[in-house]
Amino acid sequence: MIQKQKKNFYSRLAQWPLSLLLALSIVSIQSYAQSSGSFNLSERAKKREGSRWTLAEWLAQKDRNRMMDMWLAMNSSSPFEFSLLGTHTNYKKTVSSGTNEYTVPSLEVSAYAKIFGLTLDYEKRDSERENDLNGLFNFRLFGDSLQSSSLTLHYGQRTRTFSGLTPASILRNQFAQVSLQIYLSRYFGLNGYYRQFQPFPDANFGDVTGYQQQAGVFIDFQFIRIFGYWFEEIQKNSNPSPNAMDLEGVIRTDIKRNGIKTGLQLFF
Repeated sequence: MIQKQKKNFYSRLAQWPLSLLLALSIVSIQSYAQSSGSFNLSERAKKREGSRWTLAEWLAQKDRNRMMDMWLAMNSSSPFEFSLLGTHTNYKKTVSSGTNEYTVPSLEVSAYAKIFGLTLDYEKRDSERENDLNGLFNFRLFGDSLQSSSLTLHYGQRTRTFSGLTPASILRNQFAQVSLQIYLSRYFGLNGYYRQFQPFPDANFGDVTGYQQQAGVFIDFQFIRIFGYWFEEIQKNSNPSPNAMDLEGVIRTDIKRNGIKTGLQLFF
């Protein structure tokens, strides 16, 4: 009997550490719940469920992204831009014999694909027996459209034809140009460029060089622009022959043109 009681006593004594550990765990859980304000296993499970990533959700998100890309492609602005410009030019032409005044029309067409563009303009000067055709390749360094502040580099060729000269003269001067456009407000701005012509040999004029510069203001009304520019052009003829005479019969050396351009420009 005594041995059986001792055995039960030792068995109960061996269970005390387990009971003590369980009691300490309960006390710790209650303390944590009191310190954190609440201890809800269901809420924690819901939080984990909300952040759970599934393959079905990933596929659904991929479909939504594809639909958003299609919508942006249909509703975003086109990378292509076009402009049509008509100019009425009043200018003075100064040669060694004196100064004369002229009025001529011109037309310009431009097309851009993002930062690259092409420009073609034509000026008809029948009163001087001359015509200019200019072709330019444009590279826009800064600015995102034709109707924004921008800095653009150009390279092109001026083809100037003369009538009434023997032999016939056609000047093909290549040139480099830099253009700057600044909007001072949403609808008003400044515009200008400088163009430097490369030498071109001609039987009547010798080596022909020169430059052209322009500056002025403009006002935009949505896709319509009204502008007024001052311009100056210098043509230098190194060794003109007696055939290279102006309408007054004077041999052309340096030729200066300066005046005012007014006109209208449309953007598409």
